[in-house]
Amino acid sequence: MPSPRSLFQTAVDANVPRQTREAAINGLAMAGATTQLRVIAVTSGLAGPYRRQALSALDLCGGTDELERLAADSSLHRSLRKQAEELV
Repeated sequence: MPSPRSLFQTAVDANVPRQTREAAINGLAMAGATTQLRVIAVTSGLAGPYRRQALSALDLCGGTDELERLAADSSLHRSLRKQAEELV
């Protein structure tokens, strides 16, 4: 299995196919890489579906602390904050 660092780089690389990026986010969840998933969720240059998937992945891997931080982060888009709040 690739390292969390490699999975993160794949997830944020715009030149990588959508399915590969989504698989990388799922891989981060399986690895319990909550910090990397949080960073994906807050990265404004990424498309919304990847950011929402990162929030769901945080829920799957027990990233409650990260979700709580995101739910309270006023710099995060309102819809993403709401999703994080619902997942806590």
